[in-house]
Amino acid sequence: MAVSDGAVTVAGPAGYCIDRTASRDGADGAFVLFGTCAALSGGRGAAQPARPAVLTASVSRGAPEDGSLPDSFASMTAFFRSAPGRAALSRSGRADTVEVAEAVRAGDVLYLRLNDRSAATGQAVEPEYWRAILALRGRMVTLSALGLSDRPLSSAEKRRVLEAMVARMRASNAGAE
Repeated sequence: MAVSDGAVTVAGPAGYCIDRTASRDGADGAFVLFGTCAALSGGRGAAQPARPAVLTASVSRGAPEDGSLPDSFASMTAFFRSAPGRAALSRSGRADTVEVAEAVRAGDVLYLRLNDRSAATGQAVEPEYWRAILALRGRMVTLSALGLSDRPLSSAEKRRVLEAMVARMRASNAGAE
């Protein structure tokens, strides 16, 4: 799905498809929700990972054009660990519901392992999830991998599917910046 005036193509890893009814793209940014292709199509023959997750992508303007986003990872991590930062991460907007359990830099991607005890709208998801922050084509991209409450995933499984999504996003946006 092309978003942000066509600047970025959002794509998920194998077995995941875009829920177009829940996704939006506008002047203030884009939000894209992914589910398994089988769940979204209702077809038994559609692709589905053995251990499904809920994936999201948010795309907004404002990434540095010069590739310097990783220079900001230390200050971003400090912000996300502060009360205003945890409130920004919280599904309820309340800092006391979020814990930043881990922050890991992997090249030009910042990975955050978070625990959000706020209630989620839509499908019931586990409190713990992984988020990736990176820049693509001058846009800030935030990707998340959440396990379903009734089909929990290990932290490592969520991180692996998120890393696969980062790789797919990079491949889908390769070429002229």
